Amino acid sequence: MIKTSIICAAMVGAVLSTAALAQPPVPAMPDDVKAIRMSGVGLKVSNLERSMKFYTEVLGFKVASRVPAQGGPAREYLLGLTGNVREDTLVVLTEGKIEPGATTFGRVVLVVPSGRKMSERVRASGVPQTRPLADGTNIVTDPDGYVIELYQRPAAPAPK
Repeated sequence: MIKTSIICAAMVGAVLSTAALAQPPVPAMPDDVKAIRMSGVGLKVSNLERSMKFYTEVLGFKVASRVPAQGGPAREYLLGLTGNVREDTLVVLTEGKIEPGATTFGRVVLVVPSGRKMSERVRASGVPQTRPLADGTNIVTDPDGYVIELYQRPAAPAPK
């Protein structure tokens, strides 16, 4: 009985692995198709103006662009650290309903000179934080609960 079960399991495994191997190979990616760089991350927020103020006034982002570009209320903000929409890695804020679990996609990572000082700034902005303040890298949340890692790079090694 055990021998028959082992043989059946081996046969099923062989069929499944053969099916997986039968997938056509992915062709090499030509240069005119390759991604140039990561442009950014889009976040759906519950209050566009509140989130734009948090990212610009608290975290130091600059508005690189808004949609629509002229007239009418903004529907979307493209934020970067320099304000250059072509060179920055952008955080794109769009107002809308945040589906349950949407803020747990991962995290936005910012490189900062002092994780503790930036975390203190976030706390002073009035956005409630649940993680303890630490020296070095800190984890905070924006007004909608998106996780932001304030990454403090280790000090460079001393020259020899």
